[in-house]
Amino acid sequence: MNINILQQAPDQPDTSSRYLFYLHGLIVEEAGVRPRSEEHGYYEYHKILEELAGKGFVVISEARPQGTQIKPYAEKIVTQVKALLAHGVAPANITVAGASKGGIITAYISAMLQNREIHFVFLAGLFEKCLQDPELKLYGHVLSIHDRAEKQSMTPSLYFQRSHGLGEFKEMIVGLDLGHGLIYRPYREWVEPLAEWAGVK
Repeated sequence: MNINILQQAPDQPDTSSRYLFYLHGLIVEEAGVRPRSEEHGYYEYHKILEELAGKGFVVISEARPQGTQIKPYAEKIVTQVKALLAHGVAPANITVAGASKGGIITAYISAMLQNREIHFVFLAGLFEKCLQDPELKLYGHVLSIHDRAEKQSMTPSLYFQRSHGLGEFKEMIVGLDLGHGLIYRPYREWVEPLAEWAGVK
């Protein structure tokens, strides 16, 4: 396993490192770390972590247990982010990226932290259905990426309109025609924009 891939934030973080929390999609909860979808094939969770670590991040990610509740898990990650900040890691050196259900969790992390300097990346994760919660407002520098063939309703612009704590924000629609399968592998079409957004060239 790559030494720069951890299951939780380190107790003694190197304040010069860039930290990336990666929150996977629902299928990993339901079917393990290399699940297979009839429509999209294998979800390459470990390959995604390796690719992100290869960009220079200290990657923090764990396979969530089945039936994980969104808000309590968001609170768990918020505690880890606050611990990094308390140890002197600059907020600009922290990125939280969430795919699908991981994106929903990431939205709540953003709302709970209310930090304008942390970077957030949503991979097919800003669902229209979640806007029913009036408290769900984003903070920080927010990048949303989804595929043009995505079948579920993604509405980044509606999140941006309601969120007054944003720094930079951007929506990217990629043209791979993979639909929700975009999140299943470390395609450069989302990995490279994520790294650039987080300040890693």
